[in-house]
Amino acid sequence: MKFRTGIIGLGTVSGTHRRALDCLDQVKLTAVCDVKPEKREGLLEEIHFYQDYEEMLDKEPLDAVHICLPHYLHLPAARACGRRGIHVLLEKPSAMNTAQLRELKALEREYDFKLSVCLQNRLNPTFVKLQELVDSGRFGRLLGVKGVAVWSRDMEYYRESPWRADMALAGGGCMINQAIHTLDQLQLLGGPIRRVSGQICSLVHRDIQVEDTAAAHIDFESGAEGTFFGTVTYVKNSSIEVQAVCEKGSFTIKDYGLYYAPAEAEEEKELLVRDRRLEGAKTYYGASHVELIRGFYEMLAQGGSGFMSVQEDRAVPLIEAIRRSSLEGRPILWKEME
Repeated sequence: MKFRTGIIGLGTVSGTHRRALDCLDQVKLTAVCDVKPEKREGLLEEIHFYQDYEEMLDKEPLDAVHICLPHYLHLPAARACGRRGIHVLLEKPSAMNTAQLRELKALEREYDFKLSVCLQNRLNPTFVKLQELVDSGRFGRLLGVKGVAVWSRDMEYYRESPWRADMALAGGGCMINQAIHTLDQLQLLGGPIRRVSGQICSLVHRDIQVEDTAAAHIDFESGAEGTFFGTVTYVKNSSIEVQAVCEKGSFTIKDYGLYYAPAEAEEEKELLVRDRRLEGAKTYYGASHVELIRGFYEMLAQGGSGFMSVQEDRAVPLIEAIRRSSLEGRPILWKEME
């Protein structure tokens, strides 16, 4: 079976999706949609262009759609696809907040379509290996996890797409836009969360409604502790750092490699595996979109479920818990987010 696929939203990340689709023999991109007519330029004749996604969904016999829209449009576009029984792959974030996330989960159950989220860094070789080693128990109990995302976004980034600076349209700043993958990885490593304490602010970008910097402490039910720091106020996009400290040693993902250091000799770091890297300047994006998109279509072909499912998205609630903790000046119990 060859899946007929469409893309809604032709912004920067849609190019990553299109390149990934080009690698898949079982998928054919047949239609795309964007409100800007100039986005039609350069398309193959066989790819139909629309400016209204409702029209595209009505006219095109699509099996699946990739939603690459600004955050505030994710829910209505997913709803439009679900009503028509069209499967959806949502760019991150799945939703702007937990209320929208609950609506998405309800839509998937109501219309019986597959709704997956692009949390592709779960599939990076370094993180896959890190999860395997931590979960194996060979290195003792997990004591703590750390995530650091230090990137650069100047005011021009917000001016060129003003919705990014608007809390009602973006749902947040550096956490939901740049550090969501790092927060997702921390919750996967640490397991069920008990309590979250956080602080958010705008250190540099005073004219935006969303945060440019965030810090958090996460208490996991296992007794492990997590520390997170994210900002877009640096001069460059630094490599993401994710660390897991176990009783017998520490594992650190940094500079696209996974390193192990035994507890008794932390200076003796061993490189275990390296990530694939995208060509071009934006290597910090990660390079696992192809694997994620292939997995999405393999799930559809096999009639399965659960692959990167919106039902398992805990990154959005974690972001909201950090924000609530900062705004309310208190720790947030995880049960308050459920």
